[in-house]
Formats: sequence, structure tokens, C-alpha cells
Amino acid sequence: PSHAFDGICQQLAKQKPTLKSLAWATKGFDPAAHQLLSDVAQGYFPGAELAVISGPTFAKEVAQGLPTAITVASNSETQATRLAEALRSNSMRPYISHDLIGVQVGGACKNVMAIAAGISDGLGFGANARAAVITRGLHEISRLGLAMGGQMETFMGLAGLGDLTLTCTDNQSRNRRMGLALAQGSSVAEAKTQIGQEVEGVNTAREVRALAAHYHVDMPITEQTYQVLYQGLSPQAAVENLLARQTRTE
Repeated sequence: PSHAFDGICQQLAKQKPTLKSLAWATKGFDPAAHQLLSDVAQGYFPGAELAVISGPTFAKEVAQGLPTAITVASNSETQATRLAEALRSNSMRPYISHDLIGVQVGGACKNVMAIAAGISDGLGFGANARAAVITRGLHEISRLGLAMGGQMETFMGLAGLGDLTLTCTDNQSRNRRMGLALAQGSSVAEAKTQIGQEVEGVNTAREVRALAAHYHVDMPITEQTYQVLYQGLSPQAAVENLLARQTRTE
């Protein structure tokens, strides 16, 4: 999980203070400073080649050898190519990206939207509402990503729309299951116990909300999800708040 990333970097820095290359598949922000994980890594290993592996990847399906496409983003063309070639197989198709920021933003924020999609489905709102959450959620992610220095095409690709669609629509997603449980009356703590695994979107909702405020980005789905997770707002009230928003141009 992303909240352990800083500690891992600390340990690595003690063992290998001159580390020149680092890659990770963690999706999230640093909870202390709301930083990108690449910023955390850069602080420990200045000048290092950094890479993140992201995209629509349920671990079980990858392990089963089912067809999967991923994104490898790096601040180094050499490292990105090297990692992509190492990961390529008959079932794995890597794509290279130079947008280290956008890939990380997409991979983190989609977990918050998956909780929102789970809430919508858990309340029985159907496919129309789910599609709206995914579409408007992508707008929110893109706005934040662009404000932070990401590139728009990233959010239309595997690390953006691809990962968002996967996480919002399939019950292998722990974050989606969190939303389903909340909609059915469980508390956050009860839902975590039921799921029995890390639900990254719970922490990420708090971090994304802070980043949205910092960059002056409007993220209403994120805000309402945060209110449900941390302020005791009911899922039904959160949906009503979103529907009551003033009409605006898409």
C-alpha cells in the first residue's frame, strides 16, 4: 500500500544509498504530504531512474496468465523500455509512457471513484448511474491530473479510463466492494473486516480531497465519497447532494 512506500524507501536508502533505478506497482499518494510516490522516491534517491507500472490489472487474472495490457511510465526512456521488454509475454502487453505524473494520478484516483461506483450499485441505481459515475469520475481525475502536470492522453488510456472502468465495474475490486458494503449499511470498519484486504481508496479519498483543495480543482464525487467515509454522511444523502448540484455545461 502507498502508506508503506515512504518506509520502504527509507529502508532501501539505508541498504543502497546510491540506488540508481527504482520501479513500483503501488497505486496511491503519500499520506503524510499528499505527494506522488515518485516525489517520495526522488527525495531518497536524487537523480535515480524512476518508473511506475500501472493499468487495468487484477492480480488474480495476471497470475492466471489471462491477456492483460499495462502502462510503464518512467522519467527515463531507457528504463521504460527495459521494463516493458522484461514484462512482455504471450499474455502481457506493455505500453510505454513518459507521463510519470498522469499515470500515478490515474492509478490512485480511480480507487476513490470505484468506492463511489460501488455505493451507486449497492443502492440499486443501475447501469445508467454507474456510467455517469465513471464518466464524471474521469473528468475529475483528468482535471486534477492536468493541474498537477499530467497529460490528457494519459487519462484516455490504460492508466486512466482503462483502470477506472475495470475498478468500477468488477467485484474483484476491493474498492468497489467497499462501496457496496457501505451502501448496504456497513460502517467503514465493518466493510474493511468483511473484505479482509487493504482498501486503498479509503486513505486515497482523504489525500485526493486535500490535493483538490490545494490545486483548486472541483471534485464533487470525491468530496461526497470523502463525506461518507469520514464525516458519517449516508450514501443516499451523498447521491442526493450530487444530483442537487447546479446545472452546468459538460
